[in-house]
Amino acid sequence: MNRSVEEAMRPRPGWALAVLLAALMLLPGCAAVLIGAGAGVGVGTVKYVEGELEKTYSARVQQVWNASMRAVQQLEMRVVGSEKDAVGGSIDARRIDGTPVKLRVQSVGTNVTSVKVRVGTFGDREVSDRIIARIDQNLR
Repeated sequence: MNRSVEEAMRPRPGWALAVLLAALMLLPGCAAVLIGAGAGVGVGTVKYVEGELEKTYSARVQQVWNASMRAVQQLEMRVVGSEKDAVGGSIDARRIDGTPVKLRVQSVGTNVTSVKVRVGTFGDREVSDRIIARIDQNLR
């Protein structure tokens, strides 16, 4: 065989990884978590499942709690209740139109914290994204 033909037929080192990643993208809901899990215990992963948006941060619980509380206030939501302990807590708020908003902050490891956001009964992805974006800004 001609040397250039042999080289063309030789498998590329990254080919299998590209196929695996493409296959994961077709899986509903879990792809971001599975991809993120290989890159530092899922830190920075975002997933939206059944009306709830979750993001994992590389930060301590207290930092994420403070950023979350500020985000709710900056977005002009009224905090109607909150509970917090050393490993996490929850913030119950209301939007101006009365829609309930719930944030759950939870330690998932050393300096790794998860925030789950649900807007309304069935979820609202757009509003949840805005809340997470504001938390991101507050953590910078």
